[in-house]
Amino acid sequence: MADPSTDMTSLQIARRLLGEALPRHWKLYLGSLICMFGVAGFTAALAYSTKLIVNEVFVAGSATAAYQVAALLAVVSIGKSGFEYANVVIGTKFTRSVAAFYQKATFKAMVAKSVPYFAGKHAAKHMAEVMLFGRAAGLIVTTVLNKLSTDVLTLIGLVAVMIYTDPLMSISLAVLFPLIFGLVALLTRRIKAVAAEETELQGKIQSVGAEAFEGIKTVKSYGLEEKSKSKFAAAVNALEDRMLGIAKTTSLTIPLMEFLGGLAIGLFILYASWQTGQGTRTAGDFTAFITAFLLAYQPAERVSQNWVMIQKSLVQVGQMYGLFASSDGDARTGTATLEGRSSALKFDGVSFRYNAEAAALHDLSFETKPGERIAVVGRSGAGKTTLIDLVQRFYAPTKGVISIGGQDLAEVTPDAMRDAIALISQDVFLFDGTIRNNIRDGNPDATDYEIAAAADRAMVSAFADDMPDGLDSEIGPNGASLSGGQKQRVGIARAMVKHAKIYIYDEATSALDGANEHKIMQATVDSATQSTILFVTHRPSTLQWVDRVLLLDHGKLVAFDTHEVLMETNAIYRALFNLEAKEDADT
Repeated sequence: MADPSTDMTSLQIARRLLGEALPRHWKLYLGSLICMFGVAGFTAALAYSTKLIVNEVFVAGSATAAYQVAALLAVVSIGKSGFEYANVVIGTKFTRSVAAFYQKATFKAMVAKSVPYFAGKHAAKHMAEVMLFGRAAGLIVTTVLNKLSTDVLTLIGLVAVMIYTDPLMSISLAVLFPLIFGLVALLTRRIKAVAAEETELQGKIQSVGAEAFEGIKTVKSYGLEEKSKSKFAAAVNALEDRMLGIAKTTSLTIPLMEFLGGLAIGLFILYASWQTGQGTRTAGDFTAFITAFLLAYQPAERVSQNWVMIQKSLVQVGQMYGLFASSDGDARTGTATLEGRSSALKFDGVSFRYNAEAAALHDLSFETKPGERIAVVGRSGAGKTTLIDLVQRFYAPTKGVISIGGQDLAEVTPDAMRDAIALISQDVFLFDGTIRNNIRDGNPDATDYEIAAAADRAMVSAFADDMPDGLDSEIGPNGASLSGGQKQRVGIARAMVKHAKIYIYDEATSALDGANEHKIMQATVDSATQSTILFVTHRPSTLQWVDRVLLLDHGKLVAFDTHEVLMETNAIYRALFNLEAKEDADT
């Protein structure tokens, strides 16, 4: 999957982001604005007070003026530090509020994407984008509306002091501005060129690390520690190189401002000595001017550095808006429901291919009866997984129509599709929480009695009763505290409370022993007499529970009949389960 992008310019991205964030967080901005004016005003007052110190205290030697100026400096310092503290606190809150909003929005947009969007990309990379996009949005909003604005207002106040004390020198220093702006514009173009890959590199680190930890048993079993460390080190080094490039570019503003500042001070000293000799300016005037200039240095440096950093974040926010605008939404759209429809499943001339690859399914046509139990079998790559993905409408058929109870699934709402189908896969995914909550995920409206009944039928109670809190026991991320067979039982119980029209058991009992499998299968068929059940399986033991068998090979429907008929008429079917060898061994 390519990185999301947008055709918006940097200015358009910034306008959109600020236009969205400002109305939503106007109270924080109002507080920040008050603090900004406070910081700017007191900083300018601090610079101007140096004129009073020199002229009234040191030159005039007035003791009264000394007390007055000392009191003034105390008030100015307290006011400046108080507003700065409040501004930092508000800015932090501002950043987190904006970042949290866009992290939630990015996650919401990703969850709404169709299954193909997630193919071939580690989940950690998606989460890296969620976190990085939100942080970038928060940084831009806070930098522009708080940090940058504070520094600009402070500069305006200090420049006003400079102009008031010496207009001619102030105008002379203005010739430096075009040079500064030109160099910052050059750095801006360079930062955009290196920033685009940061999102991908951040995701790479997380995916490589998560891969090693998730597969730690395989890593240990096959001695892959060195390989894992090498892959992770390579990912970290790649990001380090990229971040170093960004740091080199953004940090160029520091020597730039140092050089220009030193040049300006040197020129000013020459000018001041000449003016003093002429007697047209007081020492206090020059002290106030140079103090204002020196105090302006840091905010001016931050303005240039923050401006360059904003450009990097704008690239990432542009990727975020590209994600929002992407048309790759959930394929399950429509307005119809399946209420009152039977559980009969029909494929009518259905074909499907993944992108430009060879067709995974070729012209499939079959129909099940309501309440029928069907085994879907075939060799690896026959198209079984594709078939069940199409039933759930994770993908749309390239050609043909799939219907339930006569209703074309292309016209069914996502909510109706969700309610109609229950999947129990071989690798059951469970959420961090209790057994009860994981079962309730199948039906949020299920009562505790229904959950307990499903737990009994799926043999969950057999092990949950031995746990300290029974069904309310915590099981950890993805059921880490449960065995594979126990996880499958919880997954089956989750499906049982759903009351679906179509149940899909994708090797759902592969980790169960024979006795538990038999009990669960019996409970499954007894509790879903009106539902169609698809058993995707390679296990001969499952065949005793089905009415008919759908045999696929190379994406084509080879046969659709009873187990007995296929045993007699189809060599592919017999070879698939080694039934011929078994029969020979029994004779």
